[in-house]
Amino acid sequence: MDTTITTGWWGCTGCGVEAELPVTATAGCEVPCPDCAQPMTEKWLWEAAA
Repeated sequence: MDTTITTGWWGCTGCGVEAELPVTATAGCEVPCPDCAQPMTEKWLWEAAA
């Protein structure tokens, strides 16, 4: 079974919008909110379903 974490859940502290994003696209990057452009914070990660 592959236990690689592939998805992260992000939230904006400015406006509250939430987004599910692939970890490979966001690793080491500051993710801007699509609604208000403030930086989003990573809330949690999870593995892909087997």
